[in-house]
Amino acid sequence: MIKPREKTLLCFAFFFFWSSFSCSNALLSSKGVNFEVQALMGIKDSLVDPHGVLDNWDGDAVDPCSWTMVTCSNENLVIGLGTPSQSLSGTLSPSIGNLTNLQIVLLQNNNITGSIPSELGKLPKLQTLDLSNNFFGGEIPPSLGHLRSLQYLRLNNNSLVGECPESLANMTQLAFLDLSYNNLSGPVPRILAKSFSIVGNPLVCATGNEPNCHGMTLMPISMNLNNTQ
Repeated sequence: MIKPREKTLLCFAFFFFWSSFSCSNALLSSKGVNFEVQALMGIKDSLVDPHGVLDNWDGDAVDPCSWTMVTCSNENLVIGLGTPSQSLSGTLSPSIGNLTNLQIVLLQNNNITGSIPSELGKLPKLQTLDLSNNFFGGEIPPSLGHLRSLQYLRLNNNSLVGECPESLANMTQLAFLDLSYNNLSGPVPRILAKSFSIVGNPLVCATGNEPNCHGMTLMPISMNLNNTQ
């Protein structure tokens, strides 16, 4: 006969096992493949990686938490993607929008081209997004306005065109915004960030002295993955 204390321990062990199994199973696609692995492999496939920093990204892996440039939570969910200053080129895959637990994305100081994926707007937990000093073109996706948790956004020193989306005014948590040195045009929406810069856009802030071109608070130079841990 099982004693009450032993029964309690067995129940706890079963609950822990079932919770772990359920969490892992929830990450599997209908083909039994971890959807975060699939999303990251989509990102890898769209990039050119001259230094091989993504070489240990393996599509057959059970989970990606041991991969370089990837940070996971205690629950083995991908919460950080950081590949700054790695000479990466190519484009940023829309599959990044499937990494719905991401809190930080750092791809600054590379040579990435193409448009900024609108799928980034599907990342409700994203707090930091740095795509600065690349060659992104096209317009800023209005979907970025859906990122209500975003606190830090750098898109400066790219080749972005068009108007600043009005949806940027929806980002109530945004503390830092840098859109400087692009080719943006049109009216500047009301920006809630305490620190912001839009200087270096000839059609908006040609001299940098125009109103609403920059905030007053000193801006940090860059971020790294350790800032969110």
